[in-house]
Order: sequence, then C-alpha cells, then structure tokens
Amino acid sequence: MKLLKTSRSFRREFRRQLRLAIAAAIGFTIAFAWRNAIYDAFQNWVARLLDVTLGHYLTEIYAALAITVIGILVIYFTSYLLKD
Repeated sequence: MKLLKTSRSFRREFRRQLRLAIAAAIGFTIAFAWRNAIYDAFQNWVARLLDVTLGHYLTEIYAALAITVIGILVIYFTSYLLKD
C-alpha cells in the first residue's frame, strides 16, 4: 500500500519537474532569440548613426516573435498533457 502511494507521489513529482524543465528550456530559448534581436536592432541603430551598412534587423525580430509564439504553445500543450 505504501509502495503505491510512493509510486504515485513519485510520478506526480516527476511530471511536475518535467513540466518545469521543459518550460525553463523553452524560456531560455525565447530569451536567447530576443537577445539576438535586440542586439541586432541596437547594432543597426549604431550603424545608421555611423553611416555603416549592415543586414536588416527585422528578420531577427520576426524570428524572435515566431519562437516566442511557438514556445508559448509548446509550454501550454505540455502543461496540459502533463497536468496532475
């Protein structure tokens, strides 16, 4: 009897920790995408101030937005699938 309770408790805690790990990994990916977008936007602004030609920064922003939306969807669905 106690073994079943321990097994259920372990499974519930494992799912909770797995959800947290997945959310953290996706959060770090989103943060990294925005870091690149912000860095490139700032770099572009400085390049315009100094009249230097660089690549277009909107592609980085669009990519960061796409990663954010996809990441939020993945977090939502994994939270739904792994709920207690």
